[in-house]
Amino acid sequence: MSGHLMRTICAVSLMAVLAPAAVGCSDEGGTPSSAVSRASAAVASATASAKAQLDKIEGGTKATRDVTAGPVSFNGQGRATTRLTVTNSARQTASYTILVNFRDADKHLVDAVVVTVRSVRPDTPTKATARSHRTLSGKVSAQVGTAVRY
Repeated sequence: MSGHLMRTICAVSLMAVLAPAAVGCSDEGGTPSSAVSRASAAVASATASAKAQLDKIEGGTKATRDVTAGPVSFNGQGRATTRLTVTNSARQTASYTILVNFRDADKHLVDAVVVTVRSVRPDTPTKATARSHRTLSGKVSAQVGTAVRY
């Protein structure tokens, strides 16, 4: 993966984290629920941009079915974590770039992270960990938004 693509993915991930805070600082007024709606839309837009960047990986193949996310737990700093299992369905060793979405109990997107897993051998389950950028609480679930094998 090119350095430019990695910087773009990181920048979009950062936008997904900062968008809710920026929306909350608006002088436009409105209700807290409208601020949450705008924040959710901004995070969803940033995630869509990250997904589009993942689709541009040269020689990459969409491989979302090769990746599963386990239950979410919280580390000592309140960050949500989930164990990913990557099972390479191709015939050759490959690397994966994975977009993981963290959602609250109401299924609202509350954080998104990009994880890269390198040198996954065919038909050999490989573990990785996705950790939220922000402190989260309550009932949080993780889902694989998309995965690209290259």
